[in-house]
Amino acid sequence: MLATTSFVTPVKSQEPTTDTPAKSNQVLNACVQNQAETLPNPFSDVPSNHWAFKAVMTMHYCGAFRKATPPALFYKLQPTNSQQRSQKESQFQN
Repeated sequence: MLATTSFVTPVKSQEPTTDTPAKSNQVLNACVQNQAETLPNPFSDVPSNHWAFKAVMTMHYCGAFRKATPPALFYKLQPTNSQQRSQKESQFQN
């Protein structure tokens, strides 16, 4: 009976997590400046004084590669369908 109740009781985190998500411009700036550890911590099991905190935050917000372009920025930089169409048309006209 004791083992069953231990699975039901939630684990308390070492540090409180922030429920407020980071804004996209905050994420972009932090990733470009290699300061992802300054963003809100979404993980309850990784305290800010943990040896891997910066790496975990960088992976979460910026991607697997060091100084990787965040997906949000990548999608903003992709040309739209109409821009791609006009580029292809101009190539055929020359």
